[in-house]
Amino acid sequence: MVESPFHEGEITVQQRVGEEELAARSSGIIKDHIPTNAFEFVNKQLILIVSSLDHHQNIWTSILIGKPGFVKIMNEKTIKINFTELVSGREDPFWENIKTNSNIGGLFIDLSTRRRLKLIGKISWLEDDLNVLVDKVYPNCPRFIQRREIEVTKKEDDIDPPKKGLNLTGELKNWIRNSDTLFVGSANDRNEMDANHRGGNPGFIQIMDDHTLKIPDYPGNSMFNTFGNFMVNPKTGLLVVDFEIGKTLQLTGTAEIVWNEENSEKETGGSRRLWIFHINEWLETDLSKGVQWNFVDYSPFNP
Repeated sequence: MVESPFHEGEITVQQRVGEEELAARSSGIIKDHIPTNAFEFVNKQLILIVSSLDHHQNIWTSILIGKPGFVKIMNEKTIKINFTELVSGREDPFWENIKTNSNIGGLFIDLSTRRRLKLIGKISWLEDDLNVLVDKVYPNCPRFIQRREIEVTKKEDDIDPPKKGLNLTGELKNWIRNSDTLFVGSANDRNEMDANHRGGNPGFIQIMDDHTLKIPDYPGNSMFNTFGNFMVNPKTGLLVVDFEIGKTLQLTGTAEIVWNEENSEKETGGSRRLWIFHINEWLETDLSKGVQWNFVDYSPFNP
């Protein structure tokens, strides 16, 4: 009997929504190595979304941005991150987190083509770069991704210091309301990390109060990696990027699943599933001024 690639939380969600067979059919895309047909895609990427754990076991989701060649496949189990080609700053919690916990979730995402590749692995420190040792790799569908083209010119160090807080300000609420892209970090009960994407038209993330968000769960690939992790470990990290002015908002907290929200067919794309995110802390950080984003169009799949 072939062992399932899904953990208990994922299987529980798949069974609850009646998509266990669909998930089983999709599971063949999950590999324990990087397929050769993905080498060129990874080597061309300028963005890597990563999830990591701090020393309190809180989850943070971060964005690493670099010039072409900042990530390079060394072999089918190893990806190198080259510090010298990195343009995003080192103020991000990611850099401290991986000193004490090597587990990460990763998401290579090309916003211009809506192609993405997920990985689960561990970090190995080297003198001038990092190695990512791959445990699992698999592609995700292109739905709900808003297309943007990115241009990386150079690293500029003239950036504002990070801001921190516990409750959302009016400015941050407007930022979130106007966002069409969200990245989600989660982990199972063995602290195996996941980094994922959520997207929709502006307003798909709803503000409930100064420390609570409501987010729809649109129909997906039936694997339920994120919801499966929520079932066994509610700790979650969110990342919202302001593409216009080049800032990131990272929020760490906990997630709560709402399974059957009444009158929510339209806002959830028919799933009637939502999740509530309770904010414990937020961090606002400048990205390098040498990164430019150009909006192309919204996903045709957005509800």
